[in-house]
Amino acid sequence: MNSVKILLIGDDPNILRTLRRNLVGRGYEVLLALDDQESFEMAQCNPIDSIILNLDFTTMEIDGLAICAKLREISGCPIIVLSSIGSERTKIEALDLGADDYLVMPFSMGEFLARVRSSLRRWTASKSDALDQDHLILSRDLLIDLDSRQVTVREKPVHLTPKEYEVLLYLARQTGKVVTHRELL
Repeated sequence: MNSVKILLIGDDPNILRTLRRNLVGRGYEVLLALDDQESFEMAQCNPIDSIILNLDFTTMEIDGLAICAKLREISGCPIIVLSSIGSERTKIEALDLGADDYLVMPFSMGEFLARVRSSLRRWTASKSDALDQDHLILSRDLLIDLDSRQVTVREKPVHLTPKEYEVLLYLARQTGKVVTHRELL
């Protein structure tokens, strides 16, 4: 899971520290952005798998909802919005602007981490389905190009024999399923 990058945006050091510690403790790589410009630059320059945005900026005048809308234009990855404002109107606006989930603070860390995992599962599945249709299979750091029969891990080429390639391709297409020894043979 260490290849999953999460962009954490906000300006409250206590919240950022707590969320970052829990995410890093579960193997995620966490990038921090303290304002709107920094968040846009990081989202454009890094392959981000999920964005967690705290709408409640306390030290500067920044519109968290505007950040959400701009991030949705930049990236298709899941955006989880956090806020102490639990009004229905704010939730609807955030979701309409591109957020995939909305959590009202305070929340339990267990629920937060479950929502992160859930959004990442959907994101990984959608990326994998889209790439497979285009003759590519992506699974975390592994990329299989079906047209050229090339395999890369973390963008480094992997040399396989034809039989190794066929076994890897079969297993990649069976992601999440149990493959018996007999099936493999």
